[in-house]
Amino acid sequence: MSGEANLRQSHQELSSQLAQKDQHILQLQTQLQQQQQQEQIQLQQQQQLQAQQTTIYPSPNRQTNFKAVVSEQADAAVQRSSPDCDQASTRGSDPRPEDKTLQRRSTSSIRRQQGAPVQRSRSLSPASSVELDSGRRRRAQQRMQDLEELLQLKMEENEELRKAHDKRRERLCLIQTNYKTVRDQLKEVEKSNGLPGERIHRAEPWQLRQENSDAVWNELAYLKNLTRKLSTEKASLEEQLDMLRVQAAMDRATVKELHLCLANEHKELLHKVVEEHQVKSSTPKKPSVSSEQMEQSFKKIEQLEWRMISLEEERERLSEEKEQLLEDNKDLALNCRKLQASLDHLRTQEAVHEEAAQALAQAQGERHCNKIMALEARVAASQKEATKLHHQLLKLRQEVGILKAARDYYRNCAAGPVRAGGIGSKISSKVKFKTTRLRGALRQSSHRTVSPNQAISWQGRSPSPTKDEWEDMSIDSDSGEEYSDSLNSVPSGTAPYRQHANRKSSRCSLMSNTEAPAAESHKKQPDVLARDDKQHEPWDQGMRGEKRRRKRMLMRTQHCSSSSLQQRIESLQRHIDILRSARKDAVLSANELRRANEKIMAQLNSLTEKLCSSKQLTQKLTSDLAGVERQKKVLEMELEQWRQITFPQQTAPPPPAPVNAECSCQGRTVPAPTDPAHQALEAEVKQLQARLKNASAEVTRQVAANKALRGQLQENEDKLRQLQDKASHTERDVNMKRQLVEDLKTRLKFLQEMEKSYKGQLEELEKKVKTLSEEASNRKAFIESLKRRLNVATTEKNQYEASCTKLKEDLEKKEQRIHALQARVGASEQALAALQQTATEQMEGLTQQSSHALDRLQRQLGTAYSQLEQLHSFIKALASEILLDVQEVKQQLMKRRRLRQANTVAVKGGLSAKSMIKAKSIAASILNMSENDLADIMDTDQGTEARSESPRDQEWLDQLNHILQQKIPSAGQLMEAVRVKMKERKVLTEELATLTTPVSEKA
Repeated sequence: MSGEANLRQSHQELSSQLAQKDQHILQLQTQLQQQQQQEQIQLQQQQQLQAQQTTIYPSPNRQTNFKAVVSEQADAAVQRSSPDCDQASTRGSDPRPEDKTLQRRSTSSIRRQQGAPVQRSRSLSPASSVELDSGRRRRAQQRMQDLEELLQLKMEENEELRKAHDKRRERLCLIQTNYKTVRDQLKEVEKSNGLPGERIHRAEPWQLRQENSDAVWNELAYLKNLTRKLSTEKASLEEQLDMLRVQAAMDRATVKELHLCLANEHKELLHKVVEEHQVKSSTPKKPSVSSEQMEQSFKKIEQLEWRMISLEEERERLSEEKEQLLEDNKDLALNCRKLQASLDHLRTQEAVHEEAAQALAQAQGERHCNKIMALEARVAASQKEATKLHHQLLKLRQEVGILKAARDYYRNCAAGPVRAGGIGSKISSKVKFKTTRLRGALRQSSHRTVSPNQAISWQGRSPSPTKDEWEDMSIDSDSGEEYSDSLNSVPSGTAPYRQHANRKSSRCSLMSNTEAPAAESHKKQPDVLARDDKQHEPWDQGMRGEKRRRKRMLMRTQHCSSSSLQQRIESLQRHIDILRSARKDAVLSANELRRANEKIMAQLNSLTEKLCSSKQLTQKLTSDLAGVERQKKVLEMELEQWRQITFPQQTAPPPPAPVNAECSCQGRTVPAPTDPAHQALEAEVKQLQARLKNASAEVTRQVAANKALRGQLQENEDKLRQLQDKASHTERDVNMKRQLVEDLKTRLKFLQEMEKSYKGQLEELEKKVKTLSEEASNRKAFIESLKRRLNVATTEKNQYEASCTKLKEDLEKKEQRIHALQARVGASEQALAALQQTATEQMEGLTQQSSHALDRLQRQLGTAYSQLEQLHSFIKALASEILLDVQEVKQQLMKRRRLRQANTVAVKGGLSAKSMIKAKSIAASILNMSENDLADIMDTDQGTEARSESPRDQEWLDQLNHILQQKIPSAGQLMEAVRVKMKERKVLTEELATLTTPVSEKA
């Protein structure tokens, strides 16, 4: 809430600043108009004065002296201003167009005043008056241009304020929406958990590999909190950026005003110089106070140029930062592309998962449908069994009726002798006829299926004993009637259940059609029996005793048949009970299925609500992402525009300037401006990256939730289709309500037509009121504008006088400060020169010392390297000499050994040397080879020894070279290697000496 309050306060401040700026613009416009009027009045007055002074002519000596003085002073001013202008042109210090216009105006004013005295014409001639008028007009035009430029700057400042105000309002709306969403999410979390959320712990990377885990959700919650913090930081940084933009626009306007003030001061000083020279004589004098003021103004201009140079450097630095930001934006674009590719991949995966979930849902729906069909088949089978059992019951009842008729017949036959013969013959014929009819009916019933109601009506149509003048006085007849009634009551009781169970089947129509005649037959039967009882009451009283006796006899004879029938009836009743229990179970299962369907409907509704919420969340995230990208693009464009406005491109590169430039206008040092724009952009880039990550994570979470919800939705859709049959009953109500709605619509149309007529009248009245209010507001505005003009006209003169006095005081103070600063600068320059001289001297001494020391070291190194090379060459030569000496000794040894062997062979064989030579030549001729080859073949053992010793010598040389190639070659290793060879030579020389002594003795 504190952030919202701050935003509201800043909104109010900006609106107040906007109002102030609008008032200031209006004041400037009124000032422009007043100045134009005053200039017109002054021009008219000057023309009148010139017309009056045409008769007056000054002396030519005064005129020429005045012209010479003015030309000299103008030349001096041009010489002073020329180095400043050259410096400004070479440095390219002023990046703004108003500074360039100021320089042009200053030079043009100097040139005008330089060229005016050169003309050889009278000062008060008509041509000179025309030139003065044209100069004043030009000044007035320049003044108007300056004021127009200042007005444009003020308008730009107001536009910046409006932009900042609109952005603040947008940020406030965004913060409010975010606050609402966060509040709703907190409420949902508190409802789900029952407690406020604890601190979220960050998950490790290996825990985030699973798609739907607690670590992933915790990481997502942490990233959400981080995005909230970053969004608040972004809002604060955008607020700072808007404030800086507004401040920059205000600074631009103030700089323009200061330039205008400086230009006015410059013109006033030049005008004072010209007037003083007009008043004074033509004798040359020392430079006056006005020339000093000119110099001071030029120095101020130089300081301003230095300040512009520092601003140019800052612009270059900002351009470099801009390039860096562009590179960062490119990296961000690459990251965005990668994220989009990952999103596409995730969407494809989601589509695959959705298809799999749909397939599973369809399979489950088919299973449920199969189960329902199986249950319906079971219910239909149970109903068929019930109908079969009912038909069996009816058949049994018919058989019972036949048996009762036979029993009555036998009773009547037993009671026949009491009555007359004619009557008995009639009865017997009628009974026979009745039995034959009953048997035919039974045969017909065995060949066709009979419904319960049809059976009852057929019993009602059977020939009764009353019609044949034959009565049944037994108690069993009454009990039989009661039994038939009780049996008939069962199907009548089960009829509503059958109607309810078979409502969807086609058998419902047949059952409903046969119910009416059954009910009528039930009503007719007791009436007929009652009439028979009334007619035969006296005969019943007489024959009751005999009837009881005969009944007992018949019961004994028919006991076996009735017991079998009772057993069969009991078994059928048990079967009926089983069927009733199965029916109850089916009803219970149907109720359970209904409850399950209701639960599934509730779950489906909740899932659809969740799916809608998740869809809204995903849409919101995508819209947030698009909004962030738009904000990023808008901020980049605004930053480029701001930099182009504040720091336009310059042609010549500026020289290095000090960081802390001195502002002569304000009399204080201005530190180098910091650059919060770069920090703001970096923070924004980080925030955008974090928001992209959060959006991708949220999208993945929502995708997973959507998969689950869609699977559940498709599971429940199949169940919903089954439950949609109930909606058909509500269509009748809907039709009735539609009729009511149509009636209401007709009434609404009538009322709307009435409203249209009233609205037309109201609009006419409102137009009249608007016209009257506009006229009143126009009159008020006209009156207020007249009042403002009056107030401005009265206060403007006082303001100009006060501003002139203030400017004079400020000029004096600034002159004093400039003198003090110049003294300080001179002292500091002297100290700097002394320090530079001492530093250069010390550096030269140090460089000389270091160069001498380096030369000495290089010489010593050269001598050491030469000594090392000589030593290495000496060691290598000594080693080669030792090797050669050893090889020579070895060769001498081999020769001596050969001679000795030859001598021993000659001594043993007793052959002479000549015979040996002959033998060798003969062997060589036989073998077809030279004697030397034969000697080599003979000396194979000695050659193998020499070959085996040659790699040892090479290893020894390699060892010596390895020792010499070390960084610090060890003398001990060298001595050991040389000693080995010396010992070997000593051993060889001793062996050679031992071989030479016996040879000499033999000789």
